[in-house]
Amino acid sequence: MSGCRDCSACTRSALVKMARVVLVVWWVWIFKLAMRTCPQCSHVMLKHQRRADGSFRD
Repeated sequence: MSGCRDCSACTRSALVKMARVVLVVWWVWIFKLAMRTCPQCSHVMLKHQRRADGSFRD
């Protein structure tokens, strides 16, 4: 599938496209490192169910 010749997104080199993917993955990884994780399962604490009072469900 070829892109249009006048579009700046279609005419970018493969190296530039790969660099953008690497940067996005890097920022997602940095964001995940900044979030708190569960000591038992290592998942982000936002994925854990909570009760109405804010405590964690068992």
